[in-house]
This record gives sequence, structure tokens and C-alpha cells, in this order.
Amino acid sequence: MISNEAYRKHYVAVIGGSISGSEAANLLAEHGFRVVVFDMNKLPYGKIEDGLPSWHINLRNRQIKEIDKKLEHQNIRFVPHTKIGEDIDFLDLVKHWGFSAIILANGAWKDRNLPIANIDKFIDNGLIYQNSFINWFNHKHEKVYNGLHYEIKDNALVIGGGLASLDVIKVIMIELVKKQLLELKGIEVDMFTLEKEGIDKVLAKYNVNFDDLNIGKAKLAYRRTAKEMPLKTPKDDTKESIEAAKNISEKLLNKYVEKYMFDFLPLSAPVNFTEENGKLTGIVFQKMKLDNGKLQAIDNEFFEIKTDIVISSIGSIPEKIEGLQYDYSSLKMREGANDYHVFGYENVFAVGNAVTGRGNILESKQHGKQMTELIIDKHLTEDAFEKWLIEHNDGIKNSVKEQIDSIAKEISELEIQPESIIQGIIDRTSEIHKQINYISYNDWVKRNLPERLEDIIGYK
Repeated sequence: MISNEAYRKHYVAVIGGSISGSEAANLLAEHGFRVVVFDMNKLPYGKIEDGLPSWHINLRNRQIKEIDKKLEHQNIRFVPHTKIGEDIDFLDLVKHWGFSAIILANGAWKDRNLPIANIDKFIDNGLIYQNSFINWFNHKHEKVYNGLHYEIKDNALVIGGGLASLDVIKVIMIELVKKQLLELKGIEVDMFTLEKEGIDKVLAKYNVNFDDLNIGKAKLAYRRTAKEMPLKTPKDDTKESIEAAKNISEKLLNKYVEKYMFDFLPLSAPVNFTEENGKLTGIVFQKMKLDNGKLQAIDNEFFEIKTDIVISSIGSIPEKIEGLQYDYSSLKMREGANDYHVFGYENVFAVGNAVTGRGNILESKQHGKQMTELIIDKHLTEDAFEKWLIEHNDGIKNSVKEQIDSIAKEISELEIQPESIIQGIIDRTSEIHKQINYISYNDWVKRNLPERLEDIIGYK
């Protein structure tokens, strides 16, 4: 049996500190290993902080509290503002730092490219990708925010199908209605109220007709129908379960349209764009059809949606790290091994979205229970969403625990690191800490936690 002291002779690197990373790091620390958690951001909260719209107050705070509790462990050194592949070369980390093992838990932050040739020339000038858009929305109120700024315009077009795209179009409609209510009617309603109660009910409350706000509704275009949206996963592969899931997805989409007052364009695949004087003016779609469940393009059936702003919300993938191999968007894993061994390395492992290549919190690898009817019935309110995400994250944690138990056993069988290697890791991470004035995890979080919009406006 390996002694606790022997475990302490192994230092393990975990890349990414959010749900999977903090769980992996804490489990390793509890085993007795010493761990360094590298995170590319100031804080380790990942999409809990930057990918979920900021109206999820209680949900966000609860998840952050859990991550903090895990990373405060005495055996864990947190190294923020350090992106592996840029600030530290991955192969250098593998070959020269001396870690017994490296665990990838960096998730998926790169937006999938919108499949229209040459359209990326309009990025942040007519074309916006989902991750940067939600990051802006969550942090634009902060005095120290120095990221990209976006102006939400009438007749915005969102391309995608899934809960992330619904979040995006909610943001657009809520922001437009909030602005027009104040400017045209002198009615001040905060974002949280519009999200919770719904635009339809808020307008009814103030006896305001939507048409009087002079807003061009945002449009959500999806290449399939509402039934085919990946909003509800079937319980099993039976025809009955599949059809039931499709009906729930359709029901959810329809409730969103009613509550947030946007237009839905099904069976519409983006194929081209129009421009004038170098400015994006519209997206050309090809009409699609479903034939026995198979999606087919309808020949010579095209239409154009005029718009000044397009937001692509078709999913996220892991950002590729030089030195690792990938199968399309997914990290390549060792053939025939368990699903945590990274191809080409004996001591590099991966957990969570780093493996699956799926970056939407709501579309991550399905370790936990699927979304319930409760969420549908309550229109994805905070309480319903929180219940689902807690179940979802519990599933992820259970999966990570199984993986880490096996990984820990493999690490314990490796040659024990000499004290000089251990001290070298401590010295290198201490130098990074010195450069950014990092004293302790708690102190760092306290100094860098963003100011919350709910505190500024006094929302309860």
C-alpha cells in the first residue's frame, strides 16, 4: 500500500479549474497528492461565470461557492492567468516541469465556425460569436471591463438550435425591450424582472403593446424543426421516448417564443451572405425539408434575411493545444483504453469537455440526469434550471470521481519525484504568483470577483 507521504512525492497538474477541474484537483488532493491548477482566466469558474447569462444569480453563486471550497484545499496551488499553449508551452509542461501527471479539464471555449465561406471577415463587425457575446453581456456593467463592446440592434439574427441559442436571443430581446420601455414610455424595468416574468407579462402589466415599442423582432434560424432541437434527450432509444423528447423540445421552443417575443425560422440552413460597401447586410438561407427524419436541401429554394447583426450560436469546441492530437474537434484518446488516457502520452489524462469536445453547459457529456418536465413547465426559471444543473453537475462529479480514482492509482505506481523536482514546481508557480501579486486563493478571489449587476441595481 502507498503511504500518504509517498503520495506527497507526486505533483499533478490540472489544466482548468471549473466544474471538472476543481473536482479532479480536490479528489487528488484528498488522496494526498499535491496539485497545481492552471487556469487561463483570473478566476476558475469557467462557463458558470462567463457562459451562463447573469440572471442565474443563485445558481452561479452556489456553483462558485462549491468550486471555491474545493480549490481552497491545502494541497492545491492555484495559478490563474496562465494559458497552457500560450503562456506555458504544453510540451514544456510535460517534459520539463516534472509533474507526475497532467490532467486536462480545460473545457470547450472556441466557437464552432459558422459554415459560410469567408463570413469570418465580419467577426465583431456584423458577425458575433456566442461565447464573446455572453461574456460581454455578463460583464459590460463592470467599471474595469475592457473587453469587446457590442451594440444590440433591431432585426438581429441568431443562427443555431439549442438552449445556448435561446439564451442568446433572450438577451437580445430583453435588452431591446428594456431600452425602449425606458426611452419611449419612461418605464424602468431591470433585466432580471424581464427574464423571470417574461416580456409578454411585463408589457401586459404596464399595458404596453409590443408594436408601440418600434422594435424589429430578433429571429432565430435553425436548419431543423423545433422538434429536432436538442433541448430534451430521450430516456432511451425506443421510438416512444424519442417522440416524447421531440414533443417536449417543441413545447419548450414555443413557450420561449411566446414569453420572449421573437420569431423562429425552422428548416433554414445558412449558405451565403450579402454585403454592401464591405458591410454585412444579410444572410442567405436554403430551405430544408425532413424526409423520414433525414434532412435534405430543397433545390433552388433560397431566401434572404436582411440584418445588421448576426450572432452564431452553433456550439463550442475545445481550443486546440499544440502538442496534442485531435479527431476533428475532440481530443484524441488512446485506442482501447479507458476514456481518460490522452493519445501519445503515458501520464496525460483528460476529463469533462476536454474529452467530449462539447462546450455548452447544457450539452456537455451526459453524465447526469436529463432535463425534466419541471424545467419545461416553469420556462427554465432560476429554480428549475438550478435543480437541473445541480443534477447535471453531480453526474459530472461522479464520472470524474471514477476517473480520478483510476488515474490516482496509475500515478501512485509511477516513480516518486525527487525533492528537487517538487521544489522546482513550487518555485516556478511562486514566480508566477509574484508577477501577478497572488497571495492566497481566498485573497485572490476576493480582489478579483467581478462587481455584480444585482448589487448595483439593488435587485433582490
